[in-house]
Amino acid sequence: MKKYFLFLFILFFISSSVFGQFNQKIIEEKLKYPQKSSISETIIQIGESFLGLPYEGGTLEGPEEKLVCKLDAFDCYTFVENVLAIALTKHSKNKSFNSYLQNLQNLRYRKGEIYGYTSRIHYFLEWVKLAEQRRILQDLTPVFGVKTGKKINFMSKNRSLYPSFAKDQQIFEEVLEMEKGVEKYPQYQISKADYKTYEQLIKSGDIISFTSSTPGLDVNHEGFALWKNEKLYLMHASIEKKKVIISEETLQEYLFRIKKHSGIMLIRVNQPKT
Repeated sequence: MKKYFLFLFILFFISSSVFGQFNQKIIEEKLKYPQKSSISETIIQIGESFLGLPYEGGTLEGPEEKLVCKLDAFDCYTFVENVLAIALTKHSKNKSFNSYLQNLQNLRYRKGEIYGYTSRIHYFLEWVKLAEQRRILQDLTPVFGVKTGKKINFMSKNRSLYPSFAKDQQIFEEVLEMEKGVEKYPQYQISKADYKTYEQLIKSGDIISFTSSTPGLDVNHEGFALWKNEKLYLMHASIEKKKVIISEETLQEYLFRIKKHSGIMLIRVNQPKT
C-alpha cells in the first residue's frame, strides 16, 4: 500500500512539473511575439492566439487555494484574466514567466496575497474595482451608465452551488464578510436600451462584461471588444460554442439575444508606464 501511494505522489509530482513546463513554454513563446505599441493591440494579439482552445469551467477550484496557471482551456473569467496578465507582462521591463505569474496573482487575489478561498476575488465587479485602484483599468461605466442599486450576494444566497463552502461554515462566514466588502462598490451599467448610444465609444481591447438580471449576481459573462469591418464583436471563451471564439454575431446582437443580460460594463485597460 505504501508503494502504491508513493507511486501516486511521484506521478503527481511529475505531471505537475511537466504541466508547469508546458505553461512556461507557452508564456515564453507569447512574450516573443512582435511588440505592439499599445496594450489594447497586445490584448487582441494575445487573445487571438488562444482562439479555438476549449472552454472549461471550475479550473480554479480545488482542495487547497493556490495560484492555478492553466493555459490549455479557459472559462470567460480566466480567459480575460490570463490575456490581461500576459499583456501586462509584455509591456513591462521584466518580460518573464515569473513576471506573468506575479501579474496573474495580483489580478486574481486581493492585495496579491493567497491565504484561503476568500482571498481570491470572486465577483467581477470587485475584480474591476481593485484593478482600477492599482491603475491597471479604468471603469468607464459610471461615466456613461446608471447605478443599478443592486445588492451583490449571489454566492451566499446560493451556497449549495459552491462545494468549497456548501458545508463549511467558517468559509461561508468569510464569504458573507467578503460580500460586505463588495457592497462599497456601487454597480453601474449601460443598459440594453442605451447601448447603441455609446457603442462607438468602445475600442478594440476594451473589457466588456455583461451585467446580470439574476438577483444578487453582478455579471454573467465577460470578454474583449473587437472591431472588424466597422462592426463590433466579442472575443471570449464561449460556453455555448465550448471554445474561445470571436463571435459571429455582433456584440449588440449577443447582448440582446441573452435575456439575462441587462446591459454592459465598459472597462478600458490603461497603457502601462514602462
